[in-house]
Amino acid sequence: MEQSLAGKMKTLHLIPNTLGSRTPGLHLSTGALEALRSCSRFIVESDNAARRLLKDALPDLNPNVRPTFLLNEHSDAQDLVDLLAWFRQSEDIGVITDAGAPGVADPGAQAVRMAHNAGWSVRPHVGPSSILLALMASGLNGQSFAFKGYFPREKSKRERMFREIKDGLQRRKETAIFMEPPYRNDNAFSDVLQMMPGDTTLCLAVDLTLPTEWIRSMTISDWAKAPQPALHKRPCLFLLGH
Repeated sequence: MEQSLAGKMKTLHLIPNTLGSRTPGLHLSTGALEALRSCSRFIVESDNAARRLLKDALPDLNPNVRPTFLLNEHSDAQDLVDLLAWFRQSEDIGVITDAGAPGVADPGAQAVRMAHNAGWSVRPHVGPSSILLALMASGLNGQSFAFKGYFPREKSKRERMFREIKDGLQRRKETAIFMEPPYRNDNAFSDVLQMMPGDTTLCLAVDLTLPTEWIRSMTISDWAKAPQPALHKRPCLFLLGH
């Protein structure tokens, strides 16, 4: 009975995007692909990334005929008020991030809160998450970990973040995960080598799910002796632990 009632509820579908791959059928679940086809409107982080996914996943349909609502770091309070009107309509909504899982390091979480407040069903679909894929492949502690997001650019704030990471490693043995815009990867790599103890393990997870995927875990001391990895302008996650 509960499943029958849930099936009649208006639903917000959380649809992962690929991590750069143009073959979504290899990375998204059947349910995610079905949601892409069934939803008539989408909340998106950017139009280009969302419509590229729709075009790749559903080549028989025109991706430009479905309404989209931009929800990203530039959205303000008025945008959120405008978005509320979407939850007063009856058609299901899909949420598409630029890459990976909606609501995880992504502003889509605001739409999810709206859906819950409106009494909608929220359905997460299976697809790639760079954070989990990197953690799986790192060999570091997957029982306790913290995603730090993007590192701040200001030097004093970056130094404070490294102190927090060191504290987490010492007190909780947790794995710290962070990322940078790809053009700042080389600077981040240098900062890690300078700021972290030599016995700390650093995992670099680059171009996840792409043909050029490259993942390597070594101690800071070993990284300092190795050739400089090719990180510039490549999607990369940094993981620190023991």
